[in-house]
Amino acid sequence: MKKNLLFLGMAVAALASCTNDEVFDINKSNKIQFDGFVNKDTRAVTNTDGDITKFHVFGYYGTTNVFNNVAVLKDGATWSYTNPVAWTANQYQFGAYATKNESDQLAGVAFADGKLTFTNYTAADANDLVAAVASVDNTGLTNATVGFTFKHLLSKVKFALTNGTDKGYTMKVSNITFNVLPAGTCVYDGAAAWTPSGSAASLSFAGTTANIAAAATFTSEDHIVIPNQGLSEMKASFKVEFYDASDNKVDEKEYTNVALKLNDAGTEKWKPGYSYTYTATITSTTNYIQFAVTSVDAWTEQNAGAALN
Repeated sequence: MKKNLLFLGMAVAALASCTNDEVFDINKSNKIQFDGFVNKDTRAVTNTDGDITKFHVFGYYGTTNVFNNVAVLKDGATWSYTNPVAWTANQYQFGAYATKNESDQLAGVAFADGKLTFTNYTAADANDLVAAVASVDNTGLTNATVGFTFKHLLSKVKFALTNGTDKGYTMKVSNITFNVLPAGTCVYDGAAAWTPSGSAASLSFAGTTANIAAAATFTSEDHIVIPNQGLSEMKASFKVEFYDASDNKVDEKEYTNVALKLNDAGTEKWKPGYSYTYTATITSTTNYIQFAVTSVDAWTEQNAGAALN
């Protein structure tokens, strides 16, 4: 697996009852610190690329909450947040998440029993969603750094359509759509379990802005979607047009009810952290009468009759 290491090197600290100056000047060895990276499978979504500059964290030991959806901000090479917290001799559970739109503090997020729960989360292309959980045994007051491995919780889909005509025509693609459930609830404990919800809505992809040459491929933009959707009933639609060398349209066809199956049985569903590309080779559909020269006979001289007076 390819991993894009985004080392965060986060430093946060001490007792909420103390002032920030007291914490950083006196008790630096007791600060809770974080580091982590975003784990990206070779087919994983990549919308949270580059440096993360903000994320939100939960944490508790026993029945005591020490972080509750707290924003951790990067300021230059350091990380900080208000009301810092110090280590105690306990067993801790931590959970964190980040989105592409890092200013967002998500509503409907809870952390209990070592699990993050995202309730009624709506997928949006502006927002990738990554999360991490960690368990730290600090009963020996080792005050070790909390290591987060963030993983992508959503899926991505796109289309790659190849111009397969043998007539040299160029191709245009438009009106790529299919229906998808836009929201869902996710329980994350190191693996994401999604329950999609909401009313099915049409997801549209932009078509070509230029003609696609023969044997060339048009690849659409990708859309972020809620994983674990039943693909056997999902149907895509799109339109293709073919043009000759003079840019005259010679053929067109609208494809409807194209099954978005990942396996022959249609039982496999989108997985969190995967990017799916649906591929097809499109040929012109109309059979035209065409002429070809098969042979050319030599001229035969023939006497046409009497000479003219």
